[in-house]
Amino acid sequence: MLHLIKIIILLLILSTNAIILSAEEISEISEQTFIDKIKEHGSSEKNELKSSTPKVGLFTSIASVKKHPGSLVLSLKDAIIRTLSNNISIQVESFNNMVKKESVAESLSEFDATLGLELSTGRKTQQLASAFSSPNRMENDNDNWDLSLSQKLITGANYQFDFTNNRNKTNSKTAGLNPSYRSEFQLSLTQPLLKNFGVDLNKRNVHIANNKVDISENEFKTKVIAVVSEIEKTYWDFVFSLRDLEVKQISLERAKALQRLVKSQVLVGTLAPIETLQAESEVASREEFLLTAQDAIEDNQDKLKNILNIEFLSSEGLSPIYPSTPANIIIEDIDIKESMKMALANRPDYLGKKKDLENKDILVKYQENQIYPSVDLVGSMGLNGLSGEAITITSGTFQGTSAYGGSYGNALTDSLSTNYYDWELGVKFSYPLGNRAAKSKLSTSRLEKAQLILGIKELEKKIILDIRDSVRQLKTDSKRIKAATVAKQLAEEALKAEETKFKVGLSTSFNVLKFQEDLAEAQSNEIKTIIDYKQSRIRFRSSTASTLKYHDVTLSAKEST
Repeated sequence: MLHLIKIIILLLILSTNAIILSAEEISEISEQTFIDKIKEHGSSEKNELKSSTPKVGLFTSIASVKKHPGSLVLSLKDAIIRTLSNNISIQVESFNNMVKKESVAESLSEFDATLGLELSTGRKTQQLASAFSSPNRMENDNDNWDLSLSQKLITGANYQFDFTNNRNKTNSKTAGLNPSYRSEFQLSLTQPLLKNFGVDLNKRNVHIANNKVDISENEFKTKVIAVVSEIEKTYWDFVFSLRDLEVKQISLERAKALQRLVKSQVLVGTLAPIETLQAESEVASREEFLLTAQDAIEDNQDKLKNILNIEFLSSEGLSPIYPSTPANIIIEDIDIKESMKMALANRPDYLGKKKDLENKDILVKYQENQIYPSVDLVGSMGLNGLSGEAITITSGTFQGTSAYGGSYGNALTDSLSTNYYDWELGVKFSYPLGNRAAKSKLSTSRLEKAQLILGIKELEKKIILDIRDSVRQLKTDSKRIKAATVAKQLAEEALKAEETKFKVGLSTSFNVLKFQEDLAEAQSNEIKTIIDYKQSRIRFRSSTASTLKYHDVTLSAKEST
């Protein structure tokens, strides 16, 4: 009997030492446990960190899933590709981008030349007041064929070229050419010298339209980053729910195994029947946890299918999704200053604001020009020719014939000979007294620019804050992974010790079940910390606008204008 007591005391001491450790021993377990989780760097993290950086591996490939005939095995890369191909919001945003590109062509049309052609024929009859008119009723038939070309130049000048032609037939007795032909070339030009002068000023709408295309592309990029980040988050949430279900399934099996052990010991009389109730109650409770975990899987799977734009009633929609990408993580030190520089250089929302500021600056310069008076250089030059069927006219004792008889070709030749011309050159000035409209618009444009500058500064502060928060969270999550790994290791050791004590009658089923719960919670927490680190990485990449580069996603470049 004394010998049996010594054995029991020895087992008690050994079991106690298994769970009571010094701070130094905990530190040693922490380091060793963490190192045991390290693996070689895989290709899944090649774009983010160095290959020599340690990686924590959590999952293995689900080979059995691939053999399932109705399953949809989905890697993270496949999920991103499918989402970008099928996401409706991205398609809508791409149309906005195309609309903005068309506005560039519209703004360029301001400098398109306009070609005009006019053909007309008409007849006019009128009474003549002169007592000597013969006949006293005038009749004129006119045929006109005119060609014109006008255009606004990028300097602000406007020119118009007119080529006009007329054939006139009349019943006048004094008409020396009947029918007569007139042909004229006329060129007029107006060049602003103050208001509306300058290439950049007159191309402002083109510059603004190009900047709006850039803004639209940055908005599109922002949308794509948001969608990719969303699919990543949903993917890893789904992964966690699957792994958490496995933990709860194992926990349930532990409870059932203990229940069977308790029943066997009750049957042989080593335990009281009340112990059976405790074990059965815990099994029922863990079955409830399992149902909750299964419900979380369904919820996350539906979210994933919705983002992938999979119809729920389709064959794919009715099939379960199994994520095949392992949740490997790499922990490294991040240079917060470099991260801030990267964010300010690449964040599409920030770049879009900068482009908007360029547009505001263009409008301010335009409104500054509009307060000047209008001083325009105007000029015109023309050539003309005349011909027709020469008719001899008799007036009293005088008789004469026009020297310009001929066909329409003669009139055209005369106009091109430059013998018959006209020209005019001058300056035109105008200025609205008070000029309140222009001054008011200038003040408005300056205020809008100042408002936007403050908005950009506020965005800069927000970006810096996002970077600091995301970097801090990454550091915290990396420490949590290490602590959770140690906690799981200690929970496993504690459960083993308690089970040993239970087998020799030094513990109760209640205590064993409590240690089982602690282990399941530690295992779930370890998984959660790793997934949280993945989520923090997603946020960090989104904050620095490195999401697309990391996933090798390239947006199509805009066409040069």
